[in-house]
Amino acid sequence: MSQSVVITQPETTLARYNIALLGEETSEQLSLRVQNVKPGEGTPLHIHTDQAETFHVISGTFRFRAGNDELTGGPGFTVHIPKNTPHSFIFEDKANNGQLISVLTPGIHDGFIRNIPEAEANGTSMEELSQMAETFGAKIIGPKLTPKS
Repeated sequence: MSQSVVITQPETTLARYNIALLGEETSEQLSLRVQNVKPGEGTPLHIHTDQAETFHVISGTFRFRAGNDELTGGPGFTVHIPKNTPHSFIFEDKANNGQLISVLTPGIHDGFIRNIPEAEANGTSMEELSQMAETFGAKIIGPKLTPKS
């Protein structure tokens, strides 16, 4: 595969559920999302069987579960999660939205970041989301984190 410079405009990123770069655009080197997260939102506990995931907090306070550890971080906080490591996050702030960058390496299984957020927004059941995730190299293995009071 030839490599070339990739530029994504903000409108494109927003139109595809905040995906700034797809693996198919980076010769499968990485996929990158810039997520705007509402208070109390997060992901269920899951693993990626073929990819590592790195999160970087832009704004707000996020709590992560990575393996057996729970970590909390604000702007500038970064956590790298190796493949096959159970992980999830929740946005802890109560008033404003937060922003988080996530990078999946290598950039394979674009269907996961393309289809799961849209399906979740459309009210797809957790069972159906689990089945869908497995077709894209991920397994949902537990519930979402709950907000701390």
